[in-house]
Amino acid sequence: MIVAPLVLAIHVHGAAVLDLVPGSHLKDIEQVIYQSGASTIVQNTPATGVAVNGDGEMSVKSVRITDGAPVDLTFFNTANAVVVNVNPQFAGIGGVGVFNNGVTTYSTDGLTAYANAYAATVLDTDLRNFTFHDYLTPSPATAGVPDLDLLFYHAMLPEDYFLVSERWGNSSFTVTALKADGTPYAGANILRLGGPGGTFGVGYEVYDWNTGYAALGNQPTQAQALSLFSVSKFFEGTAVQAGPVYGLRIDNDGEADPKIMGISGSTFSDNPENPQLVPEPSAFLIAALGGVLWIARRRRRVC
Repeated sequence: MIVAPLVLAIHVHGAAVLDLVPGSHLKDIEQVIYQSGASTIVQNTPATGVAVNGDGEMSVKSVRITDGAPVDLTFFNTANAVVVNVNPQFAGIGGVGVFNNGVTTYSTDGLTAYANAYAATVLDTDLRNFTFHDYLTPSPATAGVPDLDLLFYHAMLPEDYFLVSERWGNSSFTVTALKADGTPYAGANILRLGGPGGTFGVGYEVYDWNTGYAALGNQPTQAQALSLFSVSKFFEGTAVQAGPVYGLRIDNDGEADPKIMGISGSTFSDNPENPQLVPEPSAFLIAALGGVLWIARRRRRVC
């Protein structure tokens, strides 16, 4: 089922909320290339249902889109990532976690471990390394309270893109653009991936491209679906001057199971560096007002 392209903007606290669904605000994906071990897989059309499940690495190597003309996006923003201000309610909520090639880290294992694992999902392009919200107990977190802030070492420029994977492509979450000081761009659009969400029990409706690849150890009948959008969407139709996006404020009241990847047709090495991050050879702790800030870093991979 394709969601109708007419989507109305909602207004929350003075900011417009744009629903990013097939037919509205997404860039059309024409091709995805994956790497699994020594195998390179070229996918020219979306899969139907689950083609393959497993817990081994299945990484996105490039995405071809239409942006005036065909563009191959081959660079990923994987230099460093930080998770700050994790919602403290997650310490007592079961079902919130990160799945990484068969290894699961829950928020109830400690917010430190959860924050490190969440940040690490941004540092590779492996579709089997993602976050999840499943069967929350005793209840979901308070609606409208953000889950966390995710910061990047290299800022995302308006001409860059975000590639988002969501298990089964049927659930929604919102992202708010953050400035260098970690605060939102006042008046910029809030983007809702997956719009209001899909039909209960039906997958692949509100995300653009079904990869066909599922995780054997985490809902093996639900493949990862992709959507891709321009960073400029945060500023489109607003009076806010477009600028570098240093991070995202994430609110997952829709209980989505996402992975977020920065992607571009050119290297991120020339993008502005986040003044709140200092690269280190290993993970380390920095105190931050209003929350706990954890850094997980791997060497930058240029794909």
